[in-house]
Amino acid sequence: MPSKEYRQRLIEELVEREFISTQSEIADYLKSKGIKVTQATISRDVNELRLVRLPAGNGQHRYRSTPLAVQEDVVGELTQRFKLFVRSMDRGENIIVVRTDEGHANGIAYVLDKLDREEIVGTLAGQDTILIIARGSKDAEDLLDELESFLD
Repeated sequence: MPSKEYRQRLIEELVEREFISTQSEIADYLKSKGIKVTQATISRDVNELRLVRLPAGNGQHRYRSTPLAVQEDVVGELTQRFKLFVRSMDRGENIIVVRTDEGHANGIAYVLDKLDREEIVGTLAGQDTILIIARGSKDAEDLLDELESFLD
């Protein structure tokens, strides 16, 4: 049976890519990928992934990721995404390289940018790699320590 992390990654990708309005549609998608789950499991996954049903017009709703409103939300979201999708990190001087599962670098870089931290000059993301450019080597070292704590 595929791991919880893999299943949740599929769900997250699905709601970002498709118009999904019911948990039944999520179950059907997972079934098409060979993953059989109960409605209770999907409900827990939706809660853990912080998915919400938002109005989409004409009386329809769709699942989306929760908008990040305050800094605590950003840190919580970043921690969750790091635990689910980050595979390794390394540093060279003022640059941190974050390796993620395929297709998750952009989403994590987006949340990193929402941190709005003075020591982060910017981020650059591909399919599975994020470059975080810090102002200096000490900033990068401290930031790497903080990011590594998200993996615990």
